[in-house]
Amino acid sequence: MPSILLTNYYSKTILSLIKKEVPPGFTVISLDSSSKEEVRQKAAESDYFLVGGRIKIDKYVIENAPRLKMVQRSGVGMDSVDLDVLKARNIPVYINHGVNSRSVAEHTLMLMLSVLKRLNISDSSLKKGEWVKHELGVQNFELFGKTVGLIGMGNIGECVAEMLTSFGTNTLYFKPNRLSQEKEDKLGLSYRSFEKLLSESDIVSIHCSLNDQTRSIIGEKEFNSMKSGAFIINTSRGAIIDEKALVKNLKSGHIRGAGLDVYEQEPLPTNSYLRELDNVILTPHIGGITQESFTAMIRSAFRNISLYESGEMELIENNKI
Repeated sequence: MPSILLTNYYSKTILSLIKKEVPPGFTVISLDSSSKEEVRQKAAESDYFLVGGRIKIDKYVIENAPRLKMVQRSGVGMDSVDLDVLKARNIPVYINHGVNSRSVAEHTLMLMLSVLKRLNISDSSLKKGEWVKHELGVQNFELFGKTVGLIGMGNIGECVAEMLTSFGTNTLYFKPNRLSQEKEDKLGLSYRSFEKLLSESDIVSIHCSLNDQTRSIIGEKEFNSMKSGAFIINTSRGAIIDEKALVKNLKSGHIRGAGLDVYEQEPLPTNSYLRELDNVILTPHIGGITQESFTAMIRSAFRNISLYESGEMELIENNKI
C-alpha cells in the first residue's frame, strides 16, 4: 500500500481532519514533532510527500527517500522545496494552484482595514474598561480613496484587486509582465514601475513569490522612497521585506503601520521587535488557511497523488512545476 508523508507537523485535531480525506488504498505517515530529522527518517518509507511550508525539503531529506515518486505541495510557494535535487532524481512536483487565493485575499483586506482602523488599539482599550471614542476615532483612516499598490499580480493579487473595486480605491500594480489592457480594465488596475508604485501608494501590499529576485526587495532604500505615513501589508513571504529596515521605519513613523501574516523567520521569535510595536498587526501565517480552504487544499492534494499513483497524470488539475 503506497504511503504519503505529511512533512508538516499537525496537531491531533488537524490530523483527524486530514485523515478524513485520505483516498482509499493509501496510508498516511504523520510527524510526532516539527523536526527535520524526523522528516528525513520517515522519508525512507514514503512513496509520496505532501509538503507544507515550514520544514525545508532539501537534499538531506530527499536523499533518504529511495521510494519517492512525486511531491505535492499543499499550497503554491516553492521556497520550502529544493527543486534542483528533485529534478536530478526526475521526481515531479505539483502545486495547489489557486486553491486558497480567495482566503489569502480576504486576509489581506482584513489586515488593511485593521491597520487603517487601528483595530488592535481599540480592542485592547475597550477590554481594559476604557471608552475612548473621538480620540481614537480621529487617528483612524478610511480605505476609500486611498492609492493601493499591489506588488505581484497572480491569482491572489487578482482577487485582492477585484475586492478593492468595492472600496473605491485607486489601485496600482507592478509585475514583470504587464497584464493585457482588457484585464487591467476589468480589475480596475493601473500599471506602474516598481519605483513609481512605491512612491505613489498610500498602502503597499505584497503578492509576489519569494525567489532570488524578490528576496529583500523592500529594504531601506525602498522604504525611503515610500510616502511618509504609508502602510505596508504582507501576506506573501516574510523574506521579501527586510525586517530590520521595516522595524526602523515603523519606529520612526515614516511607515505608519503594517499588517503582517509572514516573517523572515517562522515561527516569529519571541524576542522579535515586531511584537513590541502597537502600529503593527500580526497573524501567524494563517492567511491561506480557513476551514474551507484547508479542506479544499488537502482534498485536492490527495486527489492529485491518487491520480498519479493510478497513472492518470493527465487528469491532475493543479500545476506541475
